[in-house]
Amino acid sequence: MNEEPLHDIINQIASFSGRAENAKGGAVVVLKNQGVIYVRNLSSWEDEVIGKQVSIKGIVRLEKYIPDPYISEDGGISQGAIGFQYVLDDPLWKIK
Repeated sequence: MNEEPLHDIINQIASFSGRAENAKGGAVVVLKNQGVIYVRNLSSWEDEVIGKQVSIKGIVRLEKYIPDPYISEDGGISQGAIGFQYVLDDPLWKIK
């Protein structure tokens, strides 16, 4: 499994092990170093997968995946994330 920093493998195929979790922006894998990578086109993990260790392989991307928070005229703040997120394209995964 890949132990390199995600930033060093952008646009490359890589394999990871981590814990399957759901985030507001979609399904994620929490890596051993507590880094988070979103799984493209997977809005959520099925109940029987959440919290389990998975092996996953795909193309690592760094992009604006989650919109920035928005402050409305009346001061309401929408949910969002500032900055860029790591995303895994063309993912193949299995429970370990």
